[in-house]
Amino acid sequence: MLGSLLRGAIIMILTMTSVLAADLLHLHKPILCVGENSSISQLQGQGKRSPFVNKRSQRSYRSDKVFTVQGVVTKLKFGRNAGFFMQQTTATTLNLASTGIFVSTGEIANIKPDSRVCVTGFVEEYYGMTRLQVTADITILDSAADNVVDRAVDRAVRVKPTNIMVATADANFSETLERYEGMKVRLVNITDMRVTKPLYYDRRWQNYNMILSHQQINIHPNTMAFPGSIHADQHALKNKQRRLYLQLAAGRSLTSDLDYMRVNDRVSGIVGVITFSYGEFRLLVDNGLAQAQFQHGSDRQSLAPRTREHLRIASFNLLNYFNRAAGGSNNPLRQNRGATTLSALRKQETQLSNTIVALDADFIGLMEMENNGFGQYSAIRRLLDLVNQAIQDPSKHYAMIKPLKSDLHQGRYLGTGAITVAGFYRPTQLKLVNTRVIQLPIQRSMLGNAYHRPALTPTFIRVSDNHSQSKRLTISVNHFKSKGSKCVEDKQRATILKKLKRKRSNDQQSLRAWQRAKRTFAQDRQGHCAQFRTTAASVLAQALASESGSKIILGDLNSYPKEDPLLVLTDYDVARYAYYKIAHSDNNYLGTTLLDAKTKTGYGYHDPFVNQPDTGWTYSFKALGRLDYILLSPDLLSSLVTQKIWHINAAESHFVNNSRQSNSNLGLNNSRLGGAVNAGAMRNMASVFSSSDHEPLFIELQ
Repeated sequence: MLGSLLRGAIIMILTMTSVLAADLLHLHKPILCVGENSSISQLQGQGKRSPFVNKRSQRSYRSDKVFTVQGVVTKLKFGRNAGFFMQQTTATTLNLASTGIFVSTGEIANIKPDSRVCVTGFVEEYYGMTRLQVTADITILDSAADNVVDRAVDRAVRVKPTNIMVATADANFSETLERYEGMKVRLVNITDMRVTKPLYYDRRWQNYNMILSHQQINIHPNTMAFPGSIHADQHALKNKQRRLYLQLAAGRSLTSDLDYMRVNDRVSGIVGVITFSYGEFRLLVDNGLAQAQFQHGSDRQSLAPRTREHLRIASFNLLNYFNRAAGGSNNPLRQNRGATTLSALRKQETQLSNTIVALDADFIGLMEMENNGFGQYSAIRRLLDLVNQAIQDPSKHYAMIKPLKSDLHQGRYLGTGAITVAGFYRPTQLKLVNTRVIQLPIQRSMLGNAYHRPALTPTFIRVSDNHSQSKRLTISVNHFKSKGSKCVEDKQRATILKKLKRKRSNDQQSLRAWQRAKRTFAQDRQGHCAQFRTTAASVLAQALASESGSKIILGDLNSYPKEDPLLVLTDYDVARYAYYKIAHSDNNYLGTTLLDAKTKTGYGYHDPFVNQPDTGWTYSFKALGRLDYILLSPDLLSSLVTQKIWHINAAESHFVNNSRQSNSNLGLNNSRLGGAVNAGAMRNMASVFSSSDHEPLFIELQ
């Protein structure tokens, strides 16, 4: 009896399924697209270029004939290079070909997502992306706006996201992404995408981005290889082949219910459309991170309390600490690059002071302090007071390094810029002998001027050394010129490129000359002002050579470990590195004296973090790298007992953390913090994350 009932139920289910299948087949019946002569997957093909784009001429980027295809609209794109993405819903035998494509047209007012459309146009390769350039009116075959029946049709043919899967035929991940170009896709666990740069706001393009990489985080090529070398080029290529930009369309709602995200998190669950622009694959995401899942690959860690009486020396970039919002004094440029409201300032300085207290260093060099003097209304005085108020033990209070008035610009400022460097030290551990300001070169030219911050260079004797012949310790705090704005050499190269670019359409020889110059000027990846920073390194090291005793150079040198300024400060030797030549800049002055600071030998400082490429980074741009240093003179190596980079800033999303309204939402618990801590310490520790954009680092000496 039971068997008969079971068989009857199965027959009924099969009958109902057959009826439902018939209905769905009716809904999916082919819709006439007049003149249809191809499919999207055939236009895309299996390579980087469409098989229909003429390859015989390098100056031809479109097909010889017009194609007509149909598909379902998956995403609209407004603004510059407007159009929409469409995708075929029929099966394809081209398993390695994309079934999606971008349609370039400004006529999208009547186009709606999930509509089936018929498009006629040329296939073209537009800066590496295959797309359709419309040549006739777009036909809307069905739309959810028509009637109830059509809405059912739309639901039946709506494109579902395809999980990105790496095929054995893919030589690298960029080939995988090429197979999905123009398609609606989903990142899943097996895709294995890692966060290289957490969520950030791109002011240039006014959108929110994340940078992901396949299987591992991306490290800057100049971390372990010389700029422009074959190894660096190979590393850069592999970085690019792994990289995927996530481009998100909304604001604060992007973060959804995220507690936090970190570098090396594995990301899944994100849905978007794959596109290619400016030489990079991008995933255009509409629904923010609402469906995203972040599997933390390296959880947050607190700093364990110090247990030994070693000398701890730290470096920390403050990310533009300005106290103008609290009535602070003016800096020489009368700029405010920091907080613009009192509440924002208080939040920033709470984070900064908690970070400094947690670092618990005996000396800490600080960068990006507002350069508004040393008086009652200065930024350095305000931050110093806040830090000392947070330290209960008076023996651990700090004093600030204040140069002689004669070394200050207008008797008040350390340098002429809006920001400067600073230093805090504990008088109970270090006795200040003197403070020297080392002026670094200025670049003067008809093309413009460029500056470094002066090097704040105090000399100490350790209080624990009681005898009269105590060894002197000189610590130089530095912040070299950034990689952003151009220096003389960069402007000269830009002028040459502009001339070659204007001539590139004259003939093939002119085109090749322009392309060759672009590669030559961009190949070393040191950014702008590399030669100017190299000259600064030489001037600094030569000035420190006159100091007796042990020496430390610390700060934000705006250079990766194998770039020219670091080679000058460490182990460069023209005989050992005969194939690699260090480049210095011209037009450099100290005062009115034109400099000739070229060197063929490094100055022998030791970088204790140099062999930690996977974790020894302090900043995230397109790839992770280290711009911050604590370099030791050779005599200190035997005393070195600890070196640590604390991953609390570059490892985090500043945007996500600061969109949270309370520390309770920061996703902290004892296990994540690396041990049991009390509630007060936990709150303070929570606020250190995203306190800046650079990681703090420190060393300890016996």
